Amino acid sequence: MDINQRLTDLERRGLADKPTIEIVLRIKKRLSNYWQADVGTPLVGTLLFHLACALGRIQRGYSVSPLYREFMKKIESAVHFSDISMINADLMRSVPFPVPEEEQTYFLANIYSLLLEQPWILEKINCYEIVNKDK
Repeated sequence: MDINQRLTDLERRGLADKPTIEIVLRIKKRLSNYWQADVGTPLVGTLLFHLACALGRIQRGYSVSPLYREFMKKIESAVHFSDISMINADLMRSVPFPVPEEEQTYFLANIYSLLLEQPWILEKINCYEIVNKDK
């Protein structure tokens, strides 16, 4: 099932509203257009679905427990953790309300997985750093 159908199902079940779905679709577009991610992969579909579920949950006043600490340590020790954090911060700018830290641990895990699957995204970051190095 594609992400659009999954988002429609979330809306129908009352787990995400139209504004939340629009946020997720903006983030999908940002991943595709800016970060050059292949948004047609199952992993990106899962990332976007998890994001929609989390945003809907936050708007209903709930939050999950943080990602299991050992998993988070592995992500934080990754060579590209600063890049993972930068991508997360970039994507979170599309969310017009605060996202609890506990929820963001899962976003970081999804972005970590995305970079493992699509390492060319890091080239975008490296090009940016090289161009802006002397500024």
